[in-house]
Amino acid sequence: MTNILVIIKKDADATLNTLVGEFKKSNEVETLDLRENKNYDEIVDKIEKCDKAICW
Repeated sequence: MTNILVIIKKDADATLNTLVGEFKKSNEVETLDLRENKNYDEIVDKIEKCDKAICW
């Protein structure tokens, strides 16, 4: 199982929701909204710990 971090920079749309839904079928997925979370130490830590990071 792959650990995927989805970093959100703008409002989620149908495409993003579909992608996250597909990722969740066979992966562990965490989303991180940069508009709400400004703790950069935490953000860098999450990026380092994940297998894949996707920025949207």
